[in-house]
Amino acid sequence: MPLGMKRLIFLTVAGLAAAYTGSASADGFTAEQAEAGKSAYNSNCARCHGFQLEGPDAPGLAGRDVMMNWDTAGGLYDFISVAMPPEAPGELGEETYVNIIAYIMSFNGAQPGEKPLAVGDEMYEVSLAAETAAGASAASAAAPAEESSPATAVPQAFTWGKQLPGGPAPAAPAEAAKPSVPQAFTWGKKLPSANGQ
Repeated sequence: MPLGMKRLIFLTVAGLAAAYTGSASADGFTAEQAEAGKSAYNSNCARCHGFQLEGPDAPGLAGRDVMMNWDTAGGLYDFISVAMPPEAPGELGEETYVNIIAYIMSFNGAQPGEKPLAVGDEMYEVSLAAETAAGASAASAAAPAEESSPATAVPQAFTWGKQLPGGPAPAAPAEAAKPSVPQAFTWGKKLPSANGQ
């Protein structure tokens, strides 16, 4: 076998081993972080995102589609640490944001581990979808089946007029003949028209 081919095989195997080792070392979060995160979430996030993460006034934070949307704990941290809460974006502190992420993961079925979640490169190795799916499947195997809760409508102001993945079925389309302002800019309210209608 040519030397170049051996190097290619070696580098491929080494890369796969490093990727596997990296994902295995990402323990997620601790139970203490999730508990502290629940308190911080209830104080700072629940008024918009709901106490059950159902999102009555802002997008829900529960469900597989939501977890897949953010991909990693680091991706979610990058967003909420600069944009949330809307009235004081980025002002909760690093530890509080990390704890809130731990709570969101826990609520979605991820199981706590021994290693705390911390800001850094390892945070980008914690797959939200994988962690929550693994935890949810373990929890569902141990728990009796429950009825699923009804979907909550999310105001279009927070979805930029688009349907959220896993959300309720879209309503019948509005009259297309009339030009309108996207509801994202009207917070779901109708604007008065020029002819007073």
